[in-house]
Amino acid sequence: MKIKLFIVLFFTCTIIFAQQTKQQRVKALKVSYITNAIDLTSSEAEQFWPVYNKYNTKLKQLKFDSERGIVREINLAGGFDNINEEEAGNILNKAKKLEQEVAETKIQMINELSTVISAKKILRLLKAEKEFNRKLLNEYGKRKRMQGQ
Repeated sequence: MKIKLFIVLFFTCTIIFAQQTKQQRVKALKVSYITNAIDLTSSEAEQFWPVYNKYNTKLKQLKFDSERGIVREINLAGGFDNINEEEAGNILNKAKKLEQEVAETKIQMINELSTVISAKKILRLLKAEKEFNRKLLNEYGKRKRMQGQ
């Protein structure tokens, strides 16, 4: 019994560690990519990353809450086929509020970053984020296709 418990715990810890490692690697790649793309100096980076990370964490949480909340409410209503127009409207209004919070958070981030880096570097940041996400998705797609072969 103890051996089985040990094996289960070992594999659970291994899986969790592997996932964290992948997330940490992606985060490190993103930091490197953005730093190079917007050409941060060391003094700018020192001020930039705490601000960026604060808002990036908040944005991730808002997007996660939005997606999870919408799916949960639709499921509670019995799925798309069983949802009535009033329920759909209520869910849509909640989604719009969360999207508005996302937009307001992005504006706050840009405003705060404008005290740290130039407007030109902020524009480069916005472009770099999109490029990084696109490259990440392309890489993910390539790996999925290679696994499927």
